[in-house]
Amino acid sequence: MAPYAAAELVMFWFGLIAYATAGAAALGALLARRDSLPHFIRIFTAVGVLAHGAFLVHAAARTHACPMFHLFEACVFAAALAAVAALAVDVRFEMPAITAAVSPLAVAVSGTPYLRMFHTAPAAVPDSAITPFHIALVALAYAAFLLAFATGAIYLLQERLLKHHASGPLVSALPSLEAANAVNSSSVMAGFVLLTVGIAFGLTRAVLLDKPFLDDGRALGGLVTWLCYGGLVAMRFTRGYHGRSAARMSIWSFAVAAFTLFGASILGTGVHHP
Repeated sequence: MAPYAAAELVMFWFGLIAYATAGAAALGALLARRDSLPHFIRIFTAVGVLAHGAFLVHAAARTHACPMFHLFEACVFAAALAAVAALAVDVRFEMPAITAAVSPLAVAVSGTPYLRMFHTAPAAVPDSAITPFHIALVALAYAAFLLAFATGAIYLLQERLLKHHASGPLVSALPSLEAANAVNSSSVMAGFVLLTVGIAFGLTRAVLLDKPFLDDGRALGGLVTWLCYGGLVAMRFTRGYHGRSAARMSIWSFAVAAFTLFGASILGTGVHHP
């Protein structure tokens, strides 16, 4: 029997389609050479967040399982958080390009694990009171890293356009280099702090439950991610790392984070496995 009810699948796919529609609308506006991105991109992105939020709540209430304890659910949660952050930055600073960039990324982040992990049942109620805090903090960190990835890509694209003295709707739709760099820097810093505290909770849980940590692929992947972003934060503070170099590093760091998260999830029998 499938681990999710029909209503939950409807919510999940409705949210996925809403994210994809927002991304497609942004792409269509650019191809049509419109001077601005349509504001209904925000609406579709918000609908995607609400649908996936309802999916997580309904699944948790039905199964009495910890929300996001399953990797698939954690990815859905992280993508929704990144979309919320993008919407907040968009509305506050009038940067629709960030919402337009994060929406298709939300499709990839929440849809990719579905293909592999959907037929595995969600985990039961967590065996430690620390677990929900660990999961929530790590999910928040990955949401911040996803936002940093999007703003890093936006920075590099805008820089390339300005370097070649390009003009047109794409240049006007993208935020300034200073704004993209500021959001990128704040996202990396926030994600690193959240990941640090989240890993600390995870280590505490492993010690309390006497479960192996170094034998767990996903835990080791988290440490690799922490080292990548820690290096980026250190470079920003000690050597004034910013602009193109920082944008590239945030993109590569997220690629490493995604690889270690999904690739390492099939390894080991440690703290993240029964």
